[in-house]
Amino acid sequence: MRVELTVNGVLRSADVEPMTRLIDILRKNLRLTGTKEGCGEGECGACSVVMDGKLVNSCLVPAIQAAGSDITTIEGLGTPENPGELQVIFNEEGAIQCGFCTPGMIVAAHDLLQKNPEPDTDTIRRELSGNICRCTGYGKIYNAVARASRAGYGKNQEIFARKNLCENKKPVFSPDEEGRYFSPSTLKEALEILKQNPEALILAGATDIIPDLRGGRGGEPERAVNVFGLPELRGIYEDGEYIRIGGCVTNDELENDPLVNEALPALSHCASRCGGPAIQNRATIGGNICTASGAGDLPVVLLALSAYVLLADAGGEELIPVEDFVTGYRRTALKPGQIVREILVPKPAPGSRQAFFKRGSRKALSLSRVSLAAYLELEEGKAAKLCLAAGSMSPVPIRLKKTEAALTGNTFDAAFIDKACLLASEEISPRKQAAYRKNITGNLLRRFLEEIRTNPA
Repeated sequence: MRVELTVNGVLRSADVEPMTRLIDILRKNLRLTGTKEGCGEGECGACSVVMDGKLVNSCLVPAIQAAGSDITTIEGLGTPENPGELQVIFNEEGAIQCGFCTPGMIVAAHDLLQKNPEPDTDTIRRELSGNICRCTGYGKIYNAVARASRAGYGKNQEIFARKNLCENKKPVFSPDEEGRYFSPSTLKEALEILKQNPEALILAGATDIIPDLRGGRGGEPERAVNVFGLPELRGIYEDGEYIRIGGCVTNDELENDPLVNEALPALSHCASRCGGPAIQNRATIGGNICTASGAGDLPVVLLALSAYVLLADAGGEELIPVEDFVTGYRRTALKPGQIVREILVPKPAPGSRQAFFKRGSRKALSLSRVSLAAYLELEEGKAAKLCLAAGSMSPVPIRLKKTEAALTGNTFDAAFIDKACLLASEEISPRKQAAYRKNITGNLLRRFLEEIRTNPA
């Protein structure tokens, strides 16, 4: 497969296999070795580059999705002979330790200051949360970014404005790849391809697929269809009683969309907690539920919000509850030839309350050890509707239906809260650390309910 890319303002090309990672193209084919590989799973950020204006982990982008893109690497910000302003500031502030993570850290800082030239300390910490410094030198790194901001670095980004020079934005497949790898332009085209190739791997954000392939949980796919850029899978809009979310909407889009923030704040908050910025720019809502991991976060919120999955194939569409979609660990109701077109979330009732909580080994980039989502409607001081969902404690996320049934219709008071927390902690059946997880689940639910009791508005 031949791909064209604009890299640091220069048109480049490479002959690679469709699932070759972008980091390998940069390092091996183009000899741009400033981009480093650390974990290979999108957790460390050493491989960070800017792709089409978004920070991404180049270790998680397959070549079939990188074709025609505009890439900025650390070499595009300055060279050893002529370092850029941000590189100089990092050096002068002592923000360089062993240097291995530094290229990705500087690229992430550059991306942040392009978007937000005057970030506060909390924003700097959050936006660099996907970049790990193994030498634990974060303080000086944050100081360097703050100094660059004060120096006006983010306000002078027109010097980095470059035109994408690629004329061919699609990969050119070799004869042996034709008929096995596909990069359709429309959903209709994708569904026809899947009709003819029902077992083909569907590539959305690829943030789970690439680590799975490299971790031995699947060989090189015989066939694959890239759907990440399909416009029909990217929208968020109101439609009657539902808010519809395209299957390839990213976590970043969920976090920052005004409609989601207003109507579905629990979903927005959950998306903000799923990985660092580079992961959030690629990971999709459809991919998260199709992975069907017991530690997945978005399905927990969607369960509590009583959401549905709209599946599509060449023959039509099928609507099923999220609860019925995830059928087991790494198993879903998705049939061969089908794709997740949209997620339909019922509009929350006026005055209803919702929340999502997760606890892991650390705050950023951590898999959940305990997760809880809650939705509550109150009428005349009683719980008219209560939906609770828990994750990371069983092979699949679950609704706490016994707790819901025992409390719905009851008066919302201190006794209600005590009973709810006890029932929820008893209903879950954690596989490990049972006492800890039961206790945390009850505490998280208490936090949600006490907030409502003390602040009913």
